[in-house]
Amino acid sequence: MGGGEISNEPNHVRGVKRKHVGDEVRLTFSQRLAAAQKNPKQIEGGSASVRAEVNSSPKFPDSSDVEDSPKDTQHLEKDDHYRHLYTNEVDFVVLAENDEKFRACLKDGRHLDFTDPLSVMQLTKSLLKVDFDLHIELPQDRLCPPVQNRHNYLLWIKELLDSSASTYSDTYEPDRKVVGLDIGTGASSIYPLLGCAQRPAWSFIATDIDTKSLSYARNNVEVNRLSSRIRIVQRSVDGSIVPLDDLEIESIDFTMTNPPFYASEAELTQLAKLKSKPPNSACTGAPNEMVCDGGEVGFFKRIFSESLILRKRVQWYTTMLGKQSSLQAVVQVFQEHEIENYAMTELIQGSKTRRWAVGWSFMSRRPNNKACRGFEPSAGKKFLPYLTEMVVASRSVHIDSAKQLENVFWTQLEDVTDGLDLVSWNLDEDKLRVVGFADENVWSRAYRRSKARQSTADEAQEKHGATKLISECAFGFSITVKARHDQKAAVSNVDVVVRWLQGTDYSLFESFYGMLRNALLNVI
Repeated sequence: MGGGEISNEPNHVRGVKRKHVGDEVRLTFSQRLAAAQKNPKQIEGGSASVRAEVNSSPKFPDSSDVEDSPKDTQHLEKDDHYRHLYTNEVDFVVLAENDEKFRACLKDGRHLDFTDPLSVMQLTKSLLKVDFDLHIELPQDRLCPPVQNRHNYLLWIKELLDSSASTYSDTYEPDRKVVGLDIGTGASSIYPLLGCAQRPAWSFIATDIDTKSLSYARNNVEVNRLSSRIRIVQRSVDGSIVPLDDLEIESIDFTMTNPPFYASEAELTQLAKLKSKPPNSACTGAPNEMVCDGGEVGFFKRIFSESLILRKRVQWYTTMLGKQSSLQAVVQVFQEHEIENYAMTELIQGSKTRRWAVGWSFMSRRPNNKACRGFEPSAGKKFLPYLTEMVVASRSVHIDSAKQLENVFWTQLEDVTDGLDLVSWNLDEDKLRVVGFADENVWSRAYRRSKARQSTADEAQEKHGATKLISECAFGFSITVKARHDQKAAVSNVDVVVRWLQGTDYSLFESFYGMLRNALLNVI
């Protein structure tokens, strides 16, 4: 199995600042936006892959260039369905109507005994069957994974990858091939099965150290006819956790794992005694699934140590955590090693069970706020990563004036960015946003003074822009004007949002945000 999408960064793309290639007369923002809105694509996003052009500038396809195929439309609609699948609690009555075996487990036709391991196991099987068309068998002495929790972890992984793709599209691309590593896949192999069921271009390597779990995992993969996309691999206790070299794989897109939460069986027993209430459901896990040296933080540290060597060969390293208190220890490790591109989220299963997940990357592409700052830890905002999206300006107007205000904002933004020495500048008409890249703080007074002292500044900048790779730029951004309409109140809220797409220097993002905000003060 080969590497994932991250090995195919568009490093061949060299940026040239432009407004619209081929226009003899440059169109204004308003004119281009109006043209884009008259011919919208059926589904927002589509494939916004960066392509090489004659002038070697990244291109975001116009609506006239690309048409969504029925296949792409189907994938996008299906992915949106999965995103909202477990927004509400599972309706056992409806599930029972669709699965006879689950109906047999219910008491009074609507209640499930969560203290009964067989009933809990049937719930997992039935949800996978009804919601994902997946069929599995599980042993009674291994973990029975809660589907909603595992699904939520996978949703977060998708958000991470979609918002930090090498195309800078900030959206799901159905044709993007992704390879993931599931560490400790268990008897169910639930993460690879769910991932492949939801995204046809995804594939997985699934590892485990337990022979019995591996046997069931292989069978579950075969039954669902996914052997060509899921590779089951047995590992040893003392072997590497992210075995790219052993498997002769150059790179993958992400790792995921649900590590053993406890450092010892004594800790597991002691914590169970301290709980004021009994567990919400029966636990059937084997010792190797529940306990490891150092617990979940110790397991994380093993993966992290390997990541310091592998670095960019994996775009996102991630792990689930069972205790929110572990987040502080994890973030401390990030800070000690100056890892500032990290993400965290809270995984909520119903109203009782909560888990957490963290991810870190050695690449400079930034995920959106939803992916990297999914909640505020109890220990405070100081443990959260940097913001990657900020509202530059916001104004409420009568709903009939919203479009006019949007155009005013865009015109002002054009005036602001027009004189900047950006490596690349484009209007992405698919999502009505500006996407740009700079190699330094080209909007500062210091830069302008330095430029004024250079007699050949224009020539030097033109040469610089023609040879710079956008993937190497110190700063990448997008600007979007979003209108939220309240039809009942006849009011529209129009926001200008700046998004940090790429970079390792947060001060550049803050400075750019401040410059835009000052420029738009007269509008708001």
